[in-house]
Amino acid sequence: MTTEPTTATAQEGPNERYAALDLGSNSFHLLLAEFRDQRMVRLHTDRAMVRLAEGLDAERNLDPVVAERALEALRRFAPVIQDLPLDSVRVVGTNTLRAASTRADGFLESAEAILGAPIEIISGIEEARLIYSGVMAAAVGPTRLRCVIDIGGGSTELVRGVETPRQLQSVGMGCVAFNRRFFDSGKIDNGKHNNFVRARRAAQAELQELQHMADDALVVGASGTVKSVARVLNDGELLPILREDIDALADKVARFKTVDAIELPHLDPERRPVFAAGLAILHGIFRELDIQEMHISPYAIREGIVHDLAGRAAGGDRRADTVANLMERGEIDREQARRVAHTALQFFGQLNPHALLGQRRLLQWAADLHEIGLSLSHSSFRKLGAYMIEHADMAGFSKSEQENLAYLVRNQRGDIKSVQEHYGFHPNNDLLLCLRLACIVHRDHVDRAIDGLHLSAEGPGYRLQAPGDWLYQFPAIEDLLYMEIDCWESKNIKLTLSSP
Repeated sequence: MTTEPTTATAQEGPNERYAALDLGSNSFHLLLAEFRDQRMVRLHTDRAMVRLAEGLDAERNLDPVVAERALEALRRFAPVIQDLPLDSVRVVGTNTLRAASTRADGFLESAEAILGAPIEIISGIEEARLIYSGVMAAAVGPTRLRCVIDIGGGSTELVRGVETPRQLQSVGMGCVAFNRRFFDSGKIDNGKHNNFVRARRAAQAELQELQHMADDALVVGASGTVKSVARVLNDGELLPILREDIDALADKVARFKTVDAIELPHLDPERRPVFAAGLAILHGIFRELDIQEMHISPYAIREGIVHDLAGRAAGGDRRADTVANLMERGEIDREQARRVAHTALQFFGQLNPHALLGQRRLLQWAADLHEIGLSLSHSSFRKLGAYMIEHADMAGFSKSEQENLAYLVRNQRGDIKSVQEHYGFHPNNDLLLCLRLACIVHRDHVDRAIDGLHLSAEGPGYRLQAPGDWLYQFPAIEDLLYMEIDCWESKNIKLTLSSP
C-alpha cells in the first residue's frame, strides 16, 4: 500500500478547516485544508493505493481481501477527520462504488463506522464538476476556454468550460478497468495481438462523439495517470505533455513484452501495474481529440470538494442553485413551492426542533420540487417527478440525496410506497409526514396559516393537534387528514388527529 502523507509547516490558525476524502477506483486520497485570506492552504495529505476496482467481480461483489485493504487505509485516515464537524467533511465514492451499487452495502457501513462520517456515492457528472472546480482553483492566467481531463481507475472525466463548466462528460474507461480488460494476463505483446494498441483503439472508440471537447481550448490534465506520464516524460517534473513526446512513449511501451518489464525513468513502482493501461487511454485521448499539448494541474477532485464545502459554509451551496435551475426548467409554481416548504418546515420544527441542517435542507428541496412532474403529466406527476429527480444530473448532490428526494416527491400524497432500503437511502418518516401534511394544507394552492396546529411524536407514531374551529373552517382538509391517518395505518404507523 502506498503512503504519501504530507503536512504543512505553516502556523495553524483559527480558520475553518475542511477535509475531503476521495474513495477512487485506483487509490484513496485524503486532503485536510483551511482557507487563509481566501487562499486554500493544505495542512495534510495522504494517499493509499487500494485498487478497489480490482476487487469487483462480474456480479458487482467486492472481494473481501480488497475490501479489507481499503478499510485498513481508512483506519489510517480516520484520526485526521474525526474531530471535525460533519459539515466540514465530505467523503465521496466514485466509479467502482457506483458500479458496486447495493452489493457494497456491508463495506460502506464498515467504512462509515471507521470514519465517523457518511460516504456519498456521486455520479460521474458530479465527479467531473468537482474535478473542474479543483482545477480552476489552481488556474492562472487570463480567463479562457479550458478542456479538463482526468483519468481515474474506473472512469475518465472530460469537462469543457470557462469559469464554470459548459459540458461535462464521464466515460466508462479507467486505468484499473482497462488493465483488467486488456492486460489481465500481464502481457503487452503476446505475438498475436498488441494489447496496448487494442486498449488505445478502445479508448478512441469511446471518444468518437467527443472530439470537439478540446477544440480551441487550453487542455489541462489532472490526477494520477496524467501526472505519472508527465513525470516520465519531463525528468520527474509536472511540465506539459507534448504530442510528439507521448507518441514516442506510447510506441516504446507498446514494444515491451509484459507489464512487469516496463522500466521508465521516474515511474513510481506502485504505478507500474496500471501504467500501460492509463497511458493507452491518455494516448487515445490525444489522438482522438487531436491534442498537441496538455498542461498539468496540481489540483483535482479533492481540492474541488474542499472549495465546495467552503462555499456551502459561506451560503453558496451548489445544490440550492441546482434546485433553482430545475424549478425554472420545470416551470414550477414558485408560490406553491414556497408555501408548502414554509408549512412543512414549521411542522418539522415542531416535531424535531434539534434536527440537523441537512434534514431541513432536504425537506426544503423536496417541497421546492414536489410539483416538477406537472410539466409532463397531471395524472402521473408524482411518479414522473420522482423519476426525473433520481435520474437527473444534479450538480452538488450525491446519489443517495437524489434517491431520498425522489422518495419524498413520489410519496407526497396517496399510498406510501414500500421501498428497499440500502446504504445511504433510509426513508425518513418525519420528513415525509411533514411534506404530506403541508401538501394537504395547501392542496388548493392557497396561503393558509397553521396557527394552533401542532405535530408531535407519540410513541412510535404521531399526534396532530388541530383546533376544532380550524377544522370546521376547512372541512376538505379535515377529510384529507382522516384519509392520511388511513395511509399511515396501512404502514403500521399510528397518526392521531385531536383537538387541544
